Amino acid sequence: MNDLKFKVLSLNPVSRKKDYFRITLDNGDKYNLHGNSITQYNIKEDKSIENKVIHKALDHTERENIKCKIILLLSFRQRSKKELKDSFVSKGYKIDNVLNVIKELEQRKYLNDVLFTKMMATHMIKEKKLGRYLVEQKLYQHGIDFSAMDPIISELYKKYPQSKTIKEILNKRNISKRNSLKNKIKTINYLKRKGFHFDDINTIIEAY
Repeated sequence: MNDLKFKVLSLNPVSRKKDYFRITLDNGDKYNLHGNSITQYNIKEDKSIENKVIHKALDHTERENIKCKIILLLSFRQRSKKELKDSFVSKGYKIDNVLNVIKELEQRKYLNDVLFTKMMATHMIKEKKLGRYLVEQKLYQHGIDFSAMDPIISELYKKYPQSKTIKEILNKRNISKRNSLKNKIKTINYLKRKGFHFDDINTIIEAY
């Protein structure tokens, strides 16, 4: 099948889709290809093209599409490689094309898991006031290894100590060791859900 050749009957810009062209082959097939793919594979009107070249051009176009979408997403916030891979594969893009683009963008410094970890961990620790356990779990879900996140998280907790955060939450909820057992248990469970360890919570409540 790959040695079949088809003639390109027409090659026209796709309306309302910048940089894309529609090619029509003499077997009736029509494809939308990115302009870079047209150039890469020297596709021209009235010229014959092999079936295998068509498929290579389609893969190239998919990679261009993925690249454009990822760069747009990164303009809003940094994202992890795993987050992007899972998202695009779930939408039906070929995994090889997705991984190829992610590797290229990482090499070009668009993607950086260290920067992503710092930004996400800072937001969770400083703004959302989460404990270490939950911060680690959320980063792990984004594909960040514990060995990679550990020094970053440890440094952030030196700047924003968990003990200080727990005290701020206790103040906000008007909790002290004089409160009823029911209220203390309720607050302890709340703090545990936010990712703080029981021993840290209890020590501060008892000394408060």
